[in-house]
Amino acid sequence: MEKRRQQHAKAGEQGSRVVDALTVTTVTGMVIAAIGMLVINRMLPTDLADKEDWEQLGFWGIWVLAMLHAIVRSAPVAQARMSPAWCEQCWVIAALAMTAVALNMLTTGDHLIKTVFTDTYWPVVGVDLSLLVSAGIAIWAARKLALNERGGTKVPIVRQTTDATAVGHV
Repeated sequence: MEKRRQQHAKAGEQGSRVVDALTVTTVTGMVIAAIGMLVINRMLPTDLADKEDWEQLGFWGIWVLAMLHAIVRSAPVAQARMSPAWCEQCWVIAALAMTAVALNMLTTGDHLIKTVFTDTYWPVVGVDLSLLVSAGIAIWAARKLALNERGGTKVPIVRQTTDATAVGHV
């Protein structure tokens, strides 16, 4: 795909922008929509008529917003660079996952300490831990993508030494 992206950029074609935006939408956008639906579930009143329909509408609405974001942010792909939407949507996944865990705790009183140790309820434990692990992976991915976009340059670690023989010569 990288070779094709460079060919499209050289020829001034926009096909790689479309493919990249659809890929971002499919990979990260679908995760955003799924976790967003969990957040919507916690925010909607429990006695709301047709609550399931509102949750489905929220899922598809969030997914369309992720697609629009991916399309709008795809301009760098035309210059054979990575779309910033990848990194940005990873940060959204992390934020939504942590928000879903927090909203579950606030709206139901179920938090990990309670559901693991005092009033064991494994389905809630599983969902909350899955969301927190997903947030961690998304943060790691966002940082890795940002590092790769900058050319993979890391700030070198400078170690203090008093050993005169450890000093390199130029």
